[in-house]
Amino acid sequence: MLRIFRQILFLALVAFTLTPTISFAVPSFARQTGMDCAACHTSFPELTPFGREFKLNGYTLGERKLLPLAAMMQFSMTGLAKNHDNTGARIMARENDPQFDVLGLFLAGKLSDNAGMFAQWTYSNNGIVHDDGKFVGHSALDNTDIRFVLSHDVFGKNTVFGLSLNNNPSVQDVWNTTPAWGFPFNGPNLPNVPGPSYTSSIIEGGLSQQVAGLGAYFWYDRHLYGELSFYGNANKAFRILSAGQDWNGGVTRIDGRNNPYWRLAWNEDWGANSLMVGTYGMQVDKFPDPLNPHGATDRLTDTALDAQYQYLSDPYIVTLQTSYIHELQDNRASYDPACATGACNPQNHLNTFKAKASYLYNRKYGASLAYFNTTGSNDSVAFSSGNNLVTKPDTQSYVIQLDYDPWTFARVSLQYTGYLKFDGSSDADNLGLKPSDRNTLFLNTWFAF
Repeated sequence: MLRIFRQILFLALVAFTLTPTISFAVPSFARQTGMDCAACHTSFPELTPFGREFKLNGYTLGERKLLPLAAMMQFSMTGLAKNHDNTGARIMARENDPQFDVLGLFLAGKLSDNAGMFAQWTYSNNGIVHDDGKFVGHSALDNTDIRFVLSHDVFGKNTVFGLSLNNNPSVQDVWNTTPAWGFPFNGPNLPNVPGPSYTSSIIEGGLSQQVAGLGAYFWYDRHLYGELSFYGNANKAFRILSAGQDWNGGVTRIDGRNNPYWRLAWNEDWGANSLMVGTYGMQVDKFPDPLNPHGATDRLTDTALDAQYQYLSDPYIVTLQTSYIHELQDNRASYDPACATGACNPQNHLNTFKAKASYLYNRKYGASLAYFNTTGSNDSVAFSSGNNLVTKPDTQSYVIQLDYDPWTFARVSLQYTGYLKFDGSSDADNLGLKPSDRNTLFLNTWFAF
């Protein structure tokens, strides 16, 4: 216990002893606007109404800087409720050991009066595990969003028209209910540590930094938002948008460049209140084998409903968010009635639900509670992890997170993830692990400069 306490103290001190002198969450945007990050963020990366305006207007507010650069570092420590299976084999390496996780470099700022960008290059210190069990660092281009915008009056109301080139469906969104910027914003960076949703729809990270999407959007009278984008693999002229991702056949392959993503949302701001209700979705034609992107494809159609409410006051801020995603998997290429090499069913369904509530006091002390529920079809090939007697993806979990933000550029978080059901089972799996055996405690420090 004393050893763990010393390690927790070490990680907490990192955030304070290495902190820079610039008090902004994304320093290049803050230098550009001359405003503290609290104008744009409740608690990074969640956006305020002003932060949403800044992003929808193409990151163009303020004065252009010659080198709009910034950086971010993260350190962490992770513990599991049970770190060995019924054979005695260890599940996760480096348990309860302080880790340098991530270094992020940002190129983010105004390019002209009508264009701006946000781009991140990330080095993951534990990015790859070799066959011998050794960890190797890996760097790659992360979330990237390049915009061009114009403003016009439509029926007497100001309307922003924009184009977005990006490499992650929903990274362009300005509400924190969509996958790219949704809670939890951070989690363990070590292998064999599951997230709150063990099985996810393709829009929930299945194409992140592997595709190039170009889309058009409008923002009418600060109320109505609409967008239509089309995605294809980030190759040829768009290869830079997936730089560092294509190793060991790890990139999802999709057919063509006409895989649509859509978004429609209604927003209402009054006083200290902000409310959004919306829908979004995507249709993807996916090759079953990423190493052989030819022939027939499976069609995945994701349709989502989401809502967000914020109460922004001094000294406290309350945020409520929820989303529901339904995925229809048309296994027209991978279907195998013998369940030998492909999906057992010609069609499968996958549903993911999330609800989250956050409270932030004095922009320093925060608490969040989230509930996750994943359900889906019974398919021993499409949804089996190989460790379960159950062949459904059903997982129920919750996340409790406590945050301390001593400055707007630094955060210390303690996150606990608990499992009520895991990968279709409420009992022990083939490894002798109950859902609660995978409960995870994650301590993280984050700062930017």
